[in-house]
Amino acid sequence: MSAQYDLVLSGGTVVTPEAGTFRADVACEGETIAAVGRPGSLSGETEIDAAGRHVLPGAIDPHTHHGIYRGLDEDAASESRSNLVGGVTTTGNYFRRAGAYRDIMDDYFAQAEANYHHDYFFSLGLLSFEHVEEVPYIVDELGITTFKWYMNYKYSAAEKFGVDCEMRDDFGDAFVETLAEQDVPTTLGYHSENVEITNALAGGNVYLASEDDGTEADADEDYSVMVEEFPARAEAQSMIAGAALARQHDYDGFYAVHISAGRTADELATLKEAGYEITGETCTHYLALTTEECDERMKVNPPVRSKADQETLWRRVADGTISCIGTDHCCNLAEEKFGEGIRDSLLGFPSSSTMLPLMLSAGVDAGRISLERAVEVTSTNTARAFGLYPKKGTIRVGSDADLVVVDLDETRTVTPELLKSVAGYSPYEGREVTGWPTHTVVKGTLAYADGEIRSEPGLGTHVDRPVAE
Repeated sequence: MSAQYDLVLSGGTVVTPEAGTFRADVACEGETIAAVGRPGSLSGETEIDAAGRHVLPGAIDPHTHHGIYRGLDEDAASESRSNLVGGVTTTGNYFRRAGAYRDIMDDYFAQAEANYHHDYFFSLGLLSFEHVEEVPYIVDELGITTFKWYMNYKYSAAEKFGVDCEMRDDFGDAFVETLAEQDVPTTLGYHSENVEITNALAGGNVYLASEDDGTEADADEDYSVMVEEFPARAEAQSMIAGAALARQHDYDGFYAVHISAGRTADELATLKEAGYEITGETCTHYLALTTEECDERMKVNPPVRSKADQETLWRRVADGTISCIGTDHCCNLAEEKFGEGIRDSLLGFPSSSTMLPLMLSAGVDAGRISLERAVEVTSTNTARAFGLYPKKGTIRVGSDADLVVVDLDETRTVTPELLKSVAGYSPYEGREVTGWPTHTVVKGTLAYADGEIRSEPGLGTHVDRPVAE
C-alpha cells in the first residue's frame, strides 16, 4: 500500500525543463516534494484533482520593489497575498537604503518574516563605497548574494540618498571587483541607463526629485515623452559598458534587468555570442504593451516601447537570449499614483500577480513560446540566476513544494478585485487573459484555491543563499 502524504496533486501534466512534460502525481510531505509517481499511484490526507490541467513549479518574480512607496510590512502582506492568485511563490526584492546594512536589516527581516505569504529574498542596492565594504558581511551573515547597481542614480546619489558617493564608474569598478572576490556565486542586477543622455534630453537630472521625473507637469503631454527622454540607445549603450566592466573582472554574475528595447536585446545576443557571461531579463509590460496603449498607469523607467521592440523581445525570449522574466513591481495606490499628467504621476505599478498568466496568454496561447519555455523563464532560469536552484524552480524530490496548477484554457478579465490587490488599479485592467492558476501551493501548504486565499501571513521566510545543491 502506498504511503499517505500530506498533500497530493493527482493526475496533472507536470512541466519541468529538466524532465520534460508528463502526467504524474506529485506528493508533498511537510515543506518539500516527497514523491513524483505515475497517475493514481500516490495518496494524501489532502488531494487535489489536477487532471486536465498542468502542474508547474511555482513562479518566481525576481524583480520587485516592496517597501518603496509603503512600509515593507504592508507590501509584504498585501503583495504576497495577491501574488498567490497568479501562481507566484517566491519574490526577489530589490531593496535600497542609505544606512549601513549591518545596522538596519534585522528590522526589515522582522517586518518581512511576519507578513509574507510566500518565500522571498533580498537583493540589496549598493549606494556608496561603505556599502561595497559591507559585501562580505552581507553574503556571510545575512545570506544575501544578489545586488543591484543603479546606473540611473549616477551623479544624483549624494543628494537623493544622503550618501558620500556619486556612483561614478570608480564606485562600479570597486563594486564588481568585490563581488568577483567572494567565495560563493553572486549576482549583480544592473539598471542599464546612460544618464548623460537621458538627463540632457529631459533638460536636467531627473533623479534629484522624488520617485517621479522631477520635471514640471504638463497635462497635455502623453506617454511618448517617456520614450523620447529615455531612448533605447541610452539603455543599450549602458548595458554594453556594464557587461564590459564585468568581463574585465572575470565576473560571471552580470544580470541586465528590465531590458525594454529590441536593440538592447540584440546587443545582448551579440555579447553572448562573443562569450560574455551575462543574463538578460525583460518584464511582462514590455511583452504585453506598446507605447500607443500606455497612459499614466504604465509610467515606468525604462518605458514601454514600440510594437517592433515588443516582437524583438519575444523573439529573444524564445531563442534563449533573454533568460528571465520579472515585473519591476511597485505597489503605489491609485489615489497616489495619478497626477495631472504623465510627469506628475508616480513611477511603477503592481504586476507580479499577472506575470505568469500573461506569459501563458501572450506567450504560450499566442504561439510565441512553448509551455516549457514559459516555465524556464518564469521559474527555473530565475532560480538558477539568483542562487535558489534546486530548492526552487523545479519539481523533483527534495525541492521545496512550491507548485501551481494552471488551466491553460481559462480566460479571465483582469480586475483589481480578481487580483485581490490593494493598489486599486492594474495596467492590464480590462484585458482578457487566457491561462490562470486554479491552485497555488507554497512549501506544501495549499495557499490559494477556488479563487480564495487559504494561507496566513508569516508562511513565507527569507531564502538564505547559497542554498545546498
